[in-house]
Amino acid sequence: MRMNLRRATSADVPDIANVNVNTFQATQRGIVPDSVLENLDVGKAADRFQRLLRRDDLRTFIYVAEVAGAVVGYAMAGIAREHVPGYVGELYGIYILPPYHRSGIGRQLVQAVANELMHAGVPSMYVLVFKENTRARRFYESLGGQFLFERTITLGDEDVPEVGYGWRTLIEFGTYQG
Repeated sequence: MRMNLRRATSADVPDIANVNVNTFQATQRGIVPDSVLENLDVGKAADRFQRLLRRDDLRTFIYVAEVAGAVVGYAMAGIAREHVPGYVGELYGIYILPPYHRSGIGRQLVQAVANELMHAGVPSMYVLVFKENTRARRFYESLGGQFLFERTITLGDEDVPEVGYGWRTLIEFGTYQG
């Protein structure tokens, strides 16, 4: 499988939104309330991604993975949206269409955003993941992510536990050539 990895542009937003909604619905069923999953909308997601890409204060950026010219996954990162001591950057999300899971795309996307953060002078990052999403947790652990904390958020009308993983130094991803 030939995969192309590149920084996203605003023209990619509809594809990114499609990957986001379809992957979230496929991978989070049984973890988040069905009412949340049923109310996801590709158009609303696209509007949200357009706004995020325009925000300079967070230095938000997205990398997309393409196979045969189609966007099959993305990773979005930037400056941390909330204060986590010792962590400056945040991997806001990574979504890959289920047929492409376990293909190496996720690892390459995380490496790309880690490299971009290092290039911007951001030495560390964390990510939030639903506690019950054991597949995603194992993925972050396999990349050297260290368990940081557990908390509960409210989605719809239910409390959902999430956990944070972090990388104190992004140098371990090994691509930045200062």
